[in-house]
Amino acid sequence: MRSSFLILCVLLCCSLGSSTLFDDDLRELTEFLRLQMQCGYPERGIPILAPAQRAFKAIDISTDSFRCEGNFTDLSVVGLDGFEFYKLKWSNIKHNIQFDMTFPRIQLNSSNYKLNILSHLLGSDVSMWGDGVFDLELINLRANGSFVIRPSTLTQGTHIKSWKVDWQLGKSNSKITGIMGKNLMVSKIFNQFIDEFFELLINDNPNEISQFMEQLIVSPMNSVLENVAWYEISAIILGLVKGILPVEPIC
Repeated sequence: MRSSFLILCVLLCCSLGSSTLFDDDLRELTEFLRLQMQCGYPERGIPILAPAQRAFKAIDISTDSFRCEGNFTDLSVVGLDGFEFYKLKWSNIKHNIQFDMTFPRIQLNSSNYKLNILSHLLGSDVSMWGDGVFDLELINLRANGSFVIRPSTLTQGTHIKSWKVDWQLGKSNSKITGIMGKNLMVSKIFNQFIDEFFELLINDNPNEISQFMEQLIVSPMNSVLENVAWYEISAIILGLVKGILPVEPIC
């Protein structure tokens, strides 16, 4: 109790000062997280993310001009721990994290997917469906922006708000089967279209993609952050106390 009270007092004093950048502390934390992604953090509800695997994953995401619904069986996502940061800053006044990062390669695989996609992002309506093997590689996926961390209460839970992140894609490599039917030639033609479609979709529609990724990422992150107190988050970032996170990955 005394240690928690001391942390809160120190954080209050810090919050009254000028905005400060804690790049080194944040980078040390991200390197720990890179290793920990191979193990997850079960005590805080974080699954293994390197690779991320799900026996079944339902998808139902909708934005103003984009709708994607369906499911994946035996889904695997490889490469989430390969991130590279070019910018990482924290403001202890605004409780804002600014970042610029790239995932050199993300591989998405599923032994069977069923998806229906409807979009109006490229000047016309595009409707696609598929039922087959999902194999998609995203190369040089960049995320650049900021978000705010706020306490849900002072001692219980935190959450992310003001998500403002732009995404850019270098290129994609699609080998998806079962697109618009089981004809292999049709799938081959559509895979060429999908590569171009993904690049245009992500790079030319920043607002829509930001909404899509926010629904995909922020909700699961907030579910995890419900178990993390605000003073713990701040103390970790500011490097005020040791022992809140393990000093090495735990499996």
